[in-house]
Amino acid sequence: MSKKSHFTTVTALPAGISRETVLETLHNHVEMIDLNPLVIERHPIKPPSEATAEEYHCQWYSVTDKVSYLPGGLYSGSVTFNACFHDLPDGLQSHIYAPLGLNMKGRWTLGGSLPGEPRQSVEIGLGVPKTGLWLREDVEMKVNVVMGGFVKKTTKKAHATLVQRLVEKAHIIEAETHNTGLAEQRFRDSYPPDYRSSVTSATPGMPYQDGKSVHSGSGPYSDDQSVVSGGSHDRYSYTGNPQNPNPSDPSYSDYSQMPGVKTSGSYPAVAPLFSQPSHPANFAVELPSQRESSPIELDSKQRFS
Repeated sequence: MSKKSHFTTVTALPAGISRETVLETLHNHVEMIDLNPLVIERHPIKPPSEATAEEYHCQWYSVTDKVSYLPGGLYSGSVTFNACFHDLPDGLQSHIYAPLGLNMKGRWTLGGSLPGEPRQSVEIGLGVPKTGLWLREDVEMKVNVVMGGFVKKTTKKAHATLVQRLVEKAHIIEAETHNTGLAEQRFRDSYPPDYRSSVTSATPGMPYQDGKSVHSGSGPYSDDQSVVSGGSHDRYSYTGNPQNPNPSDPSYSDYSQMPGVKTSGSYPAVAPLFSQPSHPANFAVELPSQRESSPIELDSKQRFS
C-alpha cells in the first residue's frame, strides 16, 4: 500500500552570492548528484521504458545511494534507481523512479531579491525571507506506508547537506571572481596615467587605435562613411597631411609616384606593406660549399644579379 507525501524546505542564502552562480550549479546535473552525500555512483543512461513523453527528452542518469537503515551504520545497503533532470529558468526539476514503488518528484526554485532589485511578494506560512536570495525545494513522493517516514527523514537530511555544500561552493566561486577582478584592476592601474588615458579598448577584428585616432566627426574626413585609422601603432595608417586629403594635390605628387602605389576616388592612396625592401648596402652570407672559409661579402648590386 502506497501513500503520497509532500514537504517544502526553504533556505535563506547568505549575502555575497549571485543568482547566476546558484543557477549554474542547479543546471549542472552531475554536480547536483555528487553534492548529495548518499550518492556513491552515477552514470548517464538512455531514457527508460517508464519515461513519459515529456521526460523522454530530459537528461537521465542511473544513481546508486548508500543508505543506513539502522543508526550508527549497523545495517546499511545500496539502492540503485533512475532519475531525470529538467532545467527551468529559475531552477530545476527532477523525477526519481526507485525500487519498492518509490516515486519522487522534486523542484528546486531560486527566488528572492538582491539589493537594488524590486522586492517581490513571498508566500506566507513557509518562512520565506522577504529580502535576499533563497532556495526552495518542493518534494512530492509516493512511497510504501512502512517506508514513508524513513525515506522522508533520510531525504531531508541528505538534501540539507546538499544545500550546505552548494552554498560553500558558491562562496568559493564568488571569492575567485572577486579576486580575479581585483588582480585585473591592479594590473590596469600599474600603467602610467597618460598611457591609460590615451588607450581605448580595442574592437575585435579591428587594428589597434590609440586615443588620438578615434574619429571625432570633424576635420577633412567628417562624413559618416569615412574611417580614420591612425596612430603610430597602426601599420596600415596613412600619415600624410590631413589638411590636404585630395591625392591630386601637388603635395602628394611624390607619394603617388612611389612604385606600387595606387589611388582610388577621393581617398588617400595606401602604400603596400613591403613595396620597398630595405636592406643594408653590404651584407655577409655563407655559402654551403664554403662553411669552413670566411663569409663572402656581396655588395647591393651583386645580390640582385
